[in-house]
Amino acid sequence: MSIDEIYLKIAHNISDAIKTQWCVANVTFEVEEDAGEFECVYIEDLDSGVEHDFDVSYETYKAFKNLHEITTEGGENKWNRAKFTLYPTGKFSIDFEWDQSLADEEVNSN
Repeated sequence: MSIDEIYLKIAHNISDAIKTQWCVANVTFEVEEDAGEFECVYIEDLDSGVEHDFDVSYETYKAFKNLHEITTEGGENKWNRAKFTLYPTGKFSIDFEWDQSLADEEVNSN
């Protein structure tokens, strides 16, 4: 699966998970060795700015894990947090970051 196909799968999964009209959705994925954690919120109306939580499917987890494996292969582009922002038009952005405190938590919990 290509990176573009993974992005498309994530976008479809987000769109399918939100059962109402929305104007922007954010999914933040934190990856650890064999696990991941999501924070998923959408905003129905930009004027109100009220955030609503939603859940994504296991398929979304697998897509993010696959994305992590592909993009960090060879030790380059190291990241442990990704924020995927999606608009109803299909436009999206994704930001990757390395959070050292998150990595330290993982080491200290082992």
